[in-house]
Amino acid sequence: MNIQMNTASSTMRELQKKIDSIANNVANVNTHGYKKQEANFSDALLYSVTKQAGTANEIGRTTPNGLRIGGGALISEGITRHSQGSLQETGRELDFALQSPNAYFRIANGEENYYTRNGSFQAEAIPESDRLALTTASGDSVLGADGLPITIGAGYSEMSLGNDGLVTVSYDNQPPETFQLGTAKIIRPALLENAGDNRYRLPGTQAEQAAAGVVELIDMPMSHRFLETSNVDMAAEMTELIATQRLFQSQGRAISYADDMMGLVNTMKS
Repeated sequence: MNIQMNTASSTMRELQKKIDSIANNVANVNTHGYKKQEANFSDALLYSVTKQAGTANEIGRTTPNGLRIGGGALISEGITRHSQGSLQETGRELDFALQSPNAYFRIANGEENYYTRNGSFQAEAIPESDRLALTTASGDSVLGADGLPITIGAGYSEMSLGNDGLVTVSYDNQPPETFQLGTAKIIRPALLENAGDNRYRLPGTQAEQAAAGVVELIDMPMSHRFLETSNVDMAAEMTELIATQRLFQSQGRAISYADDMMGLVNTMKS
């Protein structure tokens, strides 16, 4: 395979990754709290030949002096856009939406701690108990401001969010209870790693992250009976998809042309 084919094939491989990223954004356009992914490209230099003096240094040389030959394109980094999505009123008591782009709900699965923007919570029955556990749709425990999983009494009649950030759970035959959802301000969002199921993780425990200044475990403003929509712009994604597909097709034609040229050279030799 010659240089042109190598360059085109490596570029096609990276463009396919970008198409996969766009497809993932489109698939999650209706996922609450989803943050769009972007891929940045950089050139890959295959050879860099500078001035070489003396015939001894010319042995095996295949390019002129000072010539740089590109080896195609590489995805240098994947970026998550943490811009705020719009708020959608649902009227559901267990729906909460954060109002700051750097704020996240704190959740946990066993010993693993995560962050999420999806505030659509569930109330799951705790076996052999009259309490309900507040969880995400994937079953992760929703943490309170004290870092412990939130539980509420079964058979609650109403839930409301006060101006002080406290959530009050009312009952028909017993005093109300209050809890505060555990939220965090991500100081360095570039360190967030996608953990699947609309969750993100950071290195270390939440206490270590706070001590390192990566996050602030503070109360963040939120709306009750609202959910945040994804920040994916469908029109922009479709435009990007069409442009990327055209680039993909052009690289395919480059391989075809290179193959035709090699065939022509072989014919001339024979």
